Amino acid sequence: MYNLLVFLAIALIGIILYLTITKRKPWKFIVVIMVIIIGALLLIGFRFTASSALPNDTKPIESIETIYWKAILYEDVNNHTFGLAKINRSIGFLYYYSGGTSDYILEGNEPFQVAGFGSDEEDGFMVGVRTGNPNIKYIVVGNHLEDLTPSVPYNFNRETVEKYPDRYHVKEIIDNHAFFVLDEYSEATWTIRALDKDGNLIADKLFGTGEARYIEW
Repeated sequence: MYNLLVFLAIALIGIILYLTITKRKPWKFIVVIMVIIIGALLLIGFRFTASSALPNDTKPIESIETIYWKAILYEDVNNHTFGLAKINRSIGFLYYYSGGTSDYILEGNEPFQVAGFGSDEEDGFMVGVRTGNPNIKYIVVGNHLEDLTPSVPYNFNRETVEKYPDRYHVKEIIDNHAFFVLDEYSEATWTIRALDKDGNLIADKLFGTGEARYIEW
């Protein structure tokens, strides 16, 4: 995408210089060329707003601006699945979709569903959470407990998060969703827990396990 923009910019500058040197009136020609260039950019996926660069038939739920790109949690308006998108910006005013994940759905018996996308520190790691349980008020991403397995009970609540503030990220559920942009994918950033209004643990999704589960001990 970037190389294409550079090529088009150089080509336009070259045409303008040629018309200027040959003393021709360039303005009508420049307008036509600009229309062609803008049409080509729109055709290959560039848009004038970040939300319009999302996949078709989707609407943004929440967005987070990073120093590299914009992260968006969105919903498919047809089947009500949700997904994550990384939207980049070029030459100051054009946006394009540069990766993401989609088609996550919350099943009726799940406490929450999680979508994740990204890897290293430059790209970052997005975590989007959807819940339908009104008792879930907070989502916590992170971990300080080693070698957790689903069969072993453990103690965890809001006080645990406050005791280890550098190990956890907390978001309040808003409109059934929580959205995070973290430095990188890791065991900690793929460990997710749900708390009630009093800060008690309701459900978790431990690293290396499949679906989220309710805590029953």
